[in-house]
Amino acid sequence: MKIEILGTGCYNCVKLETLVNEIIAELGKTDIEITRVVDEKRIRHYMSLDQIPGLLIDGILVSVRDLPARETVVEWLSGASMPGAG
Repeated sequence: MKIEILGTGCYNCVKLETLVNEIIAELGKTDIEITRVVDEKRIRHYMSLDQIPGLLIDGILVSVRDLPARETVVEWLSGASMPGAG
């Protein structure tokens, strides 16, 4: 699984990255690659800059602007449900 945090380093971007890292540790996942994407051109490929932070899971944009609920991120990372998949 590949996770990308889209953001330029704002408070919510850092908060989202921290949340994702905490959940990965709680789930004991070792097969997840996390990358922070700060390149504005690459971010704009998925969304406008005023919508950061964004969360990509395996190339699928699953969250923009607001921090998703912890329980939702747990579901995504455990593979229980993925918006846009299927």
